[in-house]
Amino acid sequence: MNLNQLDIIVSNVPKVCVDLERILDKKADYVDDGFVQFTIGSHCLMLSQNHLIPLEDFQSGIILHIEVEDLEQNQKRLKELGIEILHGPVVTGWGTESLLVEGPAGLVIDFYRMK
Repeated sequence: MNLNQLDIIVSNVPKVCVDLERILDKKADYVDDGFVQFTIGSHCLMLSQNHLIPLEDFQSGIILHIEVEDLEQNQKRLKELGIEILHGPVVTGWGTESLLVEGPAGLVIDFYRMK
């Protein structure tokens, strides 16, 4: 098995795309009114408004964990953008330093580096 894609259902794909591009400092690979795709490392992050099955009022409490080389530079960049810092940076008991920020559509994004 190879888990290599995540599709998150959101109600406003274009807005979430713009917000994620700012937070991630990365342009989407593909964008239309109902679908967005980002390639991050070897994984594909997709945002869909309508999918093969109807999902209404979807909210699952998703945290996206993204490894970065320079946590301080990311924190500075996010603060300059006005992104809300939820927690950290903090050294975890499992060997990372994490900075959790508020993402669009109820997402939490954990920018982390290995200690």
